[in-house]
Amino acid sequence: MSKEDIVIEEIDSKDIKEDYKLKLVVVGDSGVGKTNLIKRFANNTFNSNSKATVGVEFLSKSFRINNRVFKIEIWDTAGQERYKSITAAYYKGAKGALVVYDITSKISFENIDKWMMEIKEKSSKDLKIMIIGNKSDLKDGRQVSNEEALRKAQDTGIALMETSALDSTNVKEAFHDLLKEMYIEISAKIAKVEESLDENKEALQLETNDGKKKGCPC
Repeated sequence: MSKEDIVIEEIDSKDIKEDYKLKLVVVGDSGVGKTNLIKRFANNTFNSNSKATVGVEFLSKSFRINNRVFKIEIWDTAGQERYKSITAAYYKGAKGALVVYDITSKISFENIDKWMMEIKEKSSKDLKIMIIGNKSDLKDGRQVSNEEALRKAQDTGIALMETSALDSTNVKEAFHDLLKEMYIEISAKIAKVEESLDENKEALQLETNDGKKKGCPC
């Protein structure tokens, strides 16, 4: 399966029960714009006075992906070092991660290696990762060139995309691209589960039919 085979449709989950849940974590230094990135994607909102996240928060959004309904839980982890022991526990069960840096902060870019190491230590091996260079609207304050970032992506073998939570540039595209990677990873497992469920339904139907035949007075 390729990304071109995957169709993602955003839906209102009020009247639709999800088939599956997926957890996605967003990590990076404090101040890189993780919270606004998530809120722009989930609610199409942006708060220029957003305060640093304390501990962990999450938002959810529902999608129909190749005719299956998914509830995506997007976890916003505090970037401050003092919360590191708290956030580490929340990698459990995650199937995807966005590692975010601020293009106007060289140190946040250099700390990508630290976050990548933590992800590898605390998460499952099948977790899908994307590097995000946020605040692309602040071109005049850029400290990390696109070329340097691309070299990092090539060295790590991980996709990279620059975004702006302020003007929405590439926000939807970044999340959707990661969701497609996550879907490809789990699609075989989902198909196996659904096949097993179908077999159980057929078996139950056969038992019911057999019971009716045995009880037939003719």
